[in-house]
Amino acid sequence: MFIYRPLEVITMAGTITEHPEENRLLVLRFYDEFLNTGDLDHADELLSYDVRQHSMLDLEDGWPAFQLAMASWYSAFPDLRFEVQDAIAERDMVWVRSIVSGTHRGTFRGHPPTGNRFEIWQLDAYRLKDGKIVEHWDMIDIAGLFHQLGAVTPDDDLLTNEDA
Repeated sequence: MFIYRPLEVITMAGTITEHPEENRLLVLRFYDEFLNTGDLDHADELLSYDVRQHSMLDLEDGWPAFQLAMASWYSAFPDLRFEVQDAIAERDMVWVRSIVSGTHRGTFRGHPPTGNRFEIWQLDAYRLKDGKIVEHWDMIDIAGLFHQLGAVTPDDDLLTNEDA
């Protein structure tokens, strides 16, 4: 029989103390202080050095790979913004639904700048341990992004947010 205790979960390996609201606030801080500023030099305060990535963008594991991948986004979209719509925490997990927007001012995945503005949805899940993000999953409306940038034509067979 599983017994739920609000501040701890019993596991085979022992007891893991959890603070869902603290985790939620930590992830919101990650958005405010790092993702929305483009200043990732100190984001390792909140992101584990060997963070595991389960990204649909094929991000490699680890802090250095995350920093490199995000640098390409900030280069292509200098005004990149993540507007958090919802942030929900339970145990060691935090789920975030956000609207991501920006203006295409630099080359992105081989596509020259168009000056087009985009706005897409994104879902992220984070697992935290000892006050740091140690694992990340995402779902991104990448088809919607490429449509709005004009990087695909209406004849391309991609589902977008409007198809949902």
